[in-house]
Amino acid sequence: MNLGKFLTRVSLAFVITIATHAPLHANQLGPEVVLKAVYLGLRQVDTTRSNPKVRWNVPNGVSSPCGRIGGSLYCTRNNTIYITQQHIQMAYKYGDAALAYILAHEYAHAAQTVGGFRPSNITAIELQADCMAGYYMGAMPNVTFDRQDIEEIAEIAYQVGDYEFNNRQHHGTPEQRAKAVLLGFQASQKNGIAACRVR
Repeated sequence: MNLGKFLTRVSLAFVITIATHAPLHANQLGPEVVLKAVYLGLRQVDTTRSNPKVRWNVPNGVSSPCGRIGGSLYCTRNNTIYITQQHIQMAYKYGDAALAYILAHEYAHAAQTVGGFRPSNITAIELQADCMAGYYMGAMPNVTFDRQDIEEIAEIAYQVGDYEFNNRQHHGTPEQRAKAVLLGFQASQKNGIAACRVR
């Protein structure tokens, strides 16, 4: 997939602005600032009112009510999102907007659970969460993303995709994941979260 062409078709023009309304370049923001601002924005646009708690900078292997943590996840048993140290480091290889995507994706799983709109297979669940994450990030009133930020988000979504079609945990191909998150961004400006409905 040619990411540049797809982004041009999506034609979104965002600038990151947080609280002070002073434009900041995305890579200037640390994890705590990103996570707090994005969480605030997510709560404002989430119509399911899932309100999950967030624990961040969590080491892999830590115990949770959902078992040992091997990566960032949403735990249904205690309505908590866990963002791991490993995923924070991975996100910053692409930029801080990539960290916003990780939080928004896990938040989308909370909304799927509370809203009762969870598709029947893992791949559909993950692609819907990617789309919802894009929608949420595009609709947040307190945080907006410029083209570079959206490219960072699409790139990390692409990088976490896989081709393990026979694995029950297959989350979608790199192309599917990037396309889903970009569809969500586009939906935030056009037809709303209904675009993320799994058919």
